[in-house]
Amino acid sequence: MNDRDIEDILNKSDFDFSGSEDDNDYLPPEVVRALHQSDDSEEDEEENLTEAEPGRSAPLFWRTKEMRCRGPDIADDKLVAQGTSEMNILYCFFEYLGTQFWEMVAEQSNIYSAQKRDLKSLKTNSIEIIHFAGMQLLMGTLKYPQGKLYWTRDLCVPIIRDTMPRDRFFELRNYLHFVDLNCPDTNDKLWKIRPIINPILKKCHSLPRSKHMSIDEQMIPFAGRCEYRQYVPSKPNPLGLKNFVLAARDGIVLDFEIYVGKDTISPEIMKNLGLGGGIVQTLCRTIESSCVLYTDRFFTSLKLAEHLIANNNQIFLTGTVMTNRIGPVSTKLKPDKELQRGAWDEKVRNDDNICIVKWKDTKAVTLLSTCTGGEPATTCQRWCKVRKEKIDVTQPAVVKTYNTCMGGIDLCDRLIAYYRSSMRTKKWTVRTFCHFLDLVVVNCWLMYMRCCKVENVESKHKLGLLQYRLNLAKALMKYDGGRVDPNFMRPGSRSQSSPGPSAVSNSKITDVGCDEPPAKKNRAVVPHPLPETRLDNVGHLPRFIDSKNASKCRHPTCSSKCRTMCVKCHVFLCILKNNCFESYHSNKNFGPH
Repeated sequence: MNDRDIEDILNKSDFDFSGSEDDNDYLPPEVVRALHQSDDSEEDEEENLTEAEPGRSAPLFWRTKEMRCRGPDIADDKLVAQGTSEMNILYCFFEYLGTQFWEMVAEQSNIYSAQKRDLKSLKTNSIEIIHFAGMQLLMGTLKYPQGKLYWTRDLCVPIIRDTMPRDRFFELRNYLHFVDLNCPDTNDKLWKIRPIINPILKKCHSLPRSKHMSIDEQMIPFAGRCEYRQYVPSKPNPLGLKNFVLAARDGIVLDFEIYVGKDTISPEIMKNLGLGGGIVQTLCRTIESSCVLYTDRFFTSLKLAEHLIANNNQIFLTGTVMTNRIGPVSTKLKPDKELQRGAWDEKVRNDDNICIVKWKDTKAVTLLSTCTGGEPATTCQRWCKVRKEKIDVTQPAVVKTYNTCMGGIDLCDRLIAYYRSSMRTKKWTVRTFCHFLDLVVVNCWLMYMRCCKVENVESKHKLGLLQYRLNLAKALMKYDGGRVDPNFMRPGSRSQSSPGPSAVSNSKITDVGCDEPPAKKNRAVVPHPLPETRLDNVGHLPRFIDSKNASKCRHPTCSSKCRTMCVKCHVFLCILKNNCFESYHSNKNFGPH
């Protein structure tokens, strides 16, 4: 295409170029494509920039051409669910932090309390610690400004008050420990929280890997004293521990590595790839099949791309990159002033393994990729100050895929921040425990949403993050050590919190100072227990209630009235004729209604 052809396109375009200086750089998409094709036609004038790299027989140089797309396609990336057992809220949670973990926490907390209180042990057990964790999840959802308000007379939360006394809760919080301080591991800087990290990592490593994953930083908020504390001003919580995370597109955490200074990665890897590249190599330890990794400019470099190509041709890299990390090719890219809005400059190495794309929107951004180039280009909506409306701006393919797949860690952080467990403490170990407790809940809910999608569950039957977290908190606070059946709950089952006709009180409240007769108060309704509580086979005992009026049996197939109530579920059930009591606590094929 020559200059006359480009001039004809400009003359035929109905776009008004007489705008303000803010949008003087804008060109219509068809003009951008024409200019880009004109640049490609000058491929014969490629730069004779040779890079004499040791160990290579042929010199490497960069040329202006299109990158051949390769690697897995986003359309073929199916977010796989592990199975319908993930629909069981309590079972999925215990897959990350099982009963052995809670027994260990109880044991170490007893040891620590005895060391600090002249052999006076806390005398706690795993069941009480699980109740404590459930209360912590519920408090993070309700967010009272002070912890003691959950037990006050006028603002108390009955389920919290009935689960554990206030002083006992704060006593457990003060002496919560995970290791014996008299047996430190000098080779592990995270030895105080290693019992928390290991079981969560083990479960994360077993999760199915998707074809497109991202690596980014995550902050564990903490403002107290800790030698590993970092300050990252660009984060919503800039002060705390830095956690490098590998996540899927939908936000499920697949691997992580907490930053502990120069010992985070080995000196040899640090020398060859730097901190960012070393973290990427570490988080690739569980990747076995072909995939694309998306990183920001902290991690991306030409050395990292070459390392992944040389050591594993199945792992591709796409990410924003700083110009001082791509070598001499940065000087061959067009300056920002020469790029119009929506235009890009693409350089491909002569071995066709790496491409550099510089694209300008409001500002220029440089991306490096080993699998995707500028074509096929698409358009995106951007605001135009001249026309006072959104316009179509040409967007290279590498930019679109990067924006689509890079936000997994940010999504996870946002979900955690909605209902973060707020525990005021000066101990970084306890704050880290609360963070990973929230992370486990988010991971469980995201996997639950995958299962719902696989099973085609209707939207009205899906649990949102809030209801999922509340149900999990209540299930943990009601847990008595019984079995957790992974198969009792199927996608599409009805909500467990729908009311029934059982009554616990028929008292009337009179209005003081009111001349009108008091209105009759309806019976207080007790909701059905969660399936995790109803089917655990622990603590379900009948109690005869000596009341004037009998209550309707809560079994879904029974309409009789009775005076026998389950002391744990707080629902009335027949126990003589129909034997609804046994069926209610053993049948998993019906949902409460």
